Amino acid sequence: MGRFSYHLAHHLAATLPRLGSRIYRSGFEHVPKNGPALLLSNHISHFDPALMGIQFPRYIHFMADKPLLEIPIYGKLLEWAYVFPIDRTKNDRAALRTAMERLKAGNVVCIFPEAGIRHGKTSVLGGAEMPVGTASLWRMMHVPVIPMVVIGTDQMYLWKNYFRRPRIFIRVGPLLLAPDDKATREDLRDRIVAAWRELYDGMIRDYAIRPDELPQSAQERWGRPVPVKQEDTTKLPN
Repeated sequence: MGRFSYHLAHHLAATLPRLGSRIYRSGFEHVPKNGPALLLSNHISHFDPALMGIQFPRYIHFMADKPLLEIPIYGKLLEWAYVFPIDRTKNDRAALRTAMERLKAGNVVCIFPEAGIRHGKTSVLGGAEMPVGTASLWRMMHVPVIPMVVIGTDQMYLWKNYFRRPRIFIRVGPLLLAPDDKATREDLRDRIVAAWRELYDGMIRDYAIRPDELPQSAQERWGRPVPVKQEDTTKLPN
């Protein structure tokens, strides 16, 4: 597994949604050129990782649901793209160790703090509370955080959108420096949430984002009933 495999996997996964959309990227100058960092982003569709990785100035090591890596062929592509699994059915210490090892090696590790795809009122940007697990990891690892917000990738669930090329927005905010020892996990969580909401509000203002471009579930895009949200059981360290 090397750089060629990484780029091949990301380009294979991103080719169709990238050709079928107009992507607006901003703030990538905030990404540190080297050293470990946690990339923390909202998560609105299965298209997010590939589109986040394209043109990002560093290699990203994504934490993803274990079942995704068990899918034939697709799972191998994820491994090539530096993805590592987390078992959301238990307190997965192996995933935590992997994240810590990759950070200690000087990599950028991406975690979706909402522990799954979230839209509307179930998302932090829609008013939901962010779990504190990721903030605990941040405090433990003592590394900077790269805040990111993604809007519009869920539009690619609808095939007809590939012909009209909808807008997708990806923005990185100013780096959040490594926390001091006195910071509580609640304090750190609030810093992450504040950074996300500042990015989100700025994107809506700067790009005049329309209501139909804001995050929706795949079922909403397809005009189907939205399934009842399942409670997530993922646990990161306290």
